[in-house]
Amino acid sequence: MSDHCIKIQNLRKVFGTKEILKNVNLDIKTGKCTAIFGLSGGGKSTIIKHIVGLLKPTSGEIFYNDIDISTLEGNELRAIRQDIGFLFQSGALFDSMNVFENVAFPLREHTKLDEKTIIKEVMEKLTLVGLDASRVAFLNPDELSGGMRKRVGLARTIILNPKVLLYDEPTSGLDPITSDVISQMIIALQKEMKTTSILISHDIQETFKTADYFAMLYGGVIVEYGDAEHFKNSKVDIVQKFLHGDSDGVI
Repeated sequence: MSDHCIKIQNLRKVFGTKEILKNVNLDIKTGKCTAIFGLSGGGKSTIIKHIVGLLKPTSGEIFYNDIDISTLEGNELRAIRQDIGFLFQSGALFDSMNVFENVAFPLREHTKLDEKTIIKEVMEKLTLVGLDASRVAFLNPDELSGGMRKRVGLARTIILNPKVLLYDEPTSGLDPITSDVISQMIIALQKEMKTTSILISHDIQETFKTADYFAMLYGGVIVEYGDAEHFKNSKVDIVQKFLHGDSDGVI
């Protein structure tokens, strides 16, 4: 297995006349959690949308196990996406479906499993993310707390046993206690499923509990990358301002 299962090379993305990503280069270590920090609207989510093939680069490449995702279409792209779980910031649950049907949805779409096996898989995944499966399975999304919605979204994200997990602001909008619970859940899943994870977050404190490596996106490029010690002791001025909440000269 390669040390880096995802390689982003010279990634550039322009929307209209606005250049969001200028020249992003980043290697994601296999089996580790990499966090990407940055300012709001700076392009963090744009990076992971490229990884899952929701966006196409203006230029540059995104490799997953030496396959350039940016060139894939149709069945080839769908096959890659089954390896990559994406937890959206909102959880992105279908309001017209109950919890069970939300989590079961990818299995019904991408597999030919029988109903008995689907029930078993859904209940196991709900339990794995720390929910009382028998209690919540037939609740509707509007009956769930914010933290429960995140967990249900996470259960759906992992239902196909992906090799890569992408988290877009997983603790956004949650209170500190619930945020910590979600962070511990991410760590537990990392150990249980041995996934490669990419975490987008503004929550510095929680992210340092969760990730192994850290990258800072600023001005459309990665300005710093390393483990926690390296990142916290970065000589890059923008990184230090970000870590210490100093907006002067950053925003």
